[in-house]
Amino acid sequence: MKTVTIMLSLIRAGFDTLEARREQLTERFFRRSVLPEMSCLHYLLPKRDVSSRLRHARTLELLKCRTVKFRHSFIPYCLDHYV
Repeated sequence: MKTVTIMLSLIRAGFDTLEARREQLTERFFRRSVLPEMSCLHYLLPKRDVSSRLRHARTLELLKCRTVKFRHSFIPYCLDHYV
C-alpha cells in the first residue's frame, strides 16, 4: 500500500517512474545506435525483402521466439515495440 501511494505521488508531481524511464532509454538507444545503417549493430536486425509490395510495409522481420526469456531480450523486444 505504501509503494502505491509513493508511486501516485511521484506521478502527480510530474516525475517519471523507473519503468517509464527505462523504456525511454531503451527506445532511444535502439533508434540511435541500432537502427541507423552506419551502426555496427545494424547487421543484427533481420531484413525483409517484400516490403515494397505491402501497403503497411515493415522493413524488418519479427523474430520467432520459442522462449519468453529470448522474447524479452533486447533485439526481439525492440522489434516488437519500436518498429
